[in-house]
Amino acid sequence: MTAVTADRLPFHGATRSLQERSTMPQWRVRDVMTTEVTTAPVDASVAEIVTLLAEREISAVPIVDTFDVVLGVVSWTDLHKKIEIGTPEASPRSARWRRWVPPSVRWPEGTAAEVMSGPPLTIAVDASLPAAARMMYRGDVGRLLVVDGNHRLRGIITRSDLLKIHARLDAVIRDEVMHRVLGHTLTIPPGTVQATVDDGVVMLTGRVADRTTAVAAARLTEAVPGVTGIVDRLVVIPDHTVRDAAPATRRDPAHGRWIGRRPVHAEQSTARSAALR
Repeated sequence: MTAVTADRLPFHGATRSLQERSTMPQWRVRDVMTTEVTTAPVDASVAEIVTLLAEREISAVPIVDTFDVVLGVVSWTDLHKKIEIGTPEASPRSARWRRWVPPSVRWPEGTAAEVMSGPPLTIAVDASLPAAARMMYRGDVGRLLVVDGNHRLRGIITRSDLLKIHARLDAVIRDEVMHRVLGHTLTIPPGTVQATVDDGVVMLTGRVADRTTAVAAARLTEAVPGVTGIVDRLVVIPDHTVRDAAPATRRDPAHGRWIGRRPVHAEQSTARSAALR
């Protein structure tokens, strides 16, 4: 397996390869989120919310207004913290404890506005999956509400949704590597490079014309969603026919001399001497 580092990139063609890599498609929140989300209005009663959580077997429900703008979230934890269920045999110890806690909603009274927690953690629909994972980690939450530019609810993404990228079939990954990376982006002639995928690990075999193409092929393949590793077995075989046919771009200093601030080649010098005669 060949290690690919930025300092090994040749100068010629390196900038183009990095630019091409930035155009590779990256999975976004909209690709893995759940669009069918159970919601509740802000004036829903606590009893209605409890029934909704129990029937749908969910742990929390977003609270939205009439325009689907997210206002907060009600979870089982919120209900346990903020709802007081009166019992006829309340012990004196529990009565003393309730003096030190803030007033709570008494069951089954109260609405969603009184028990919901907010503002909720939201993420844009076009955000990247690493951005969603970082937000979940920092907020110590297992889900994020997905909103559009107007803060309207569009879906929900959970920790398990972040792993959907690794559920891509090896055949799908190989097809993207062969057609998008090797064929479309790098324009490698068909049949010169082959890609095989085994459990997300891509092996590149074949020949390329220069080291720049080999490095770009490995780095662009690594950026394909679902790829877990790269085995680079590409062989660099320079194409001398293309090199010989290319016009020379370097000027030999012996072919010209400097007059003042402008370079004059041998042909120009001969023509000027003839004109002076």
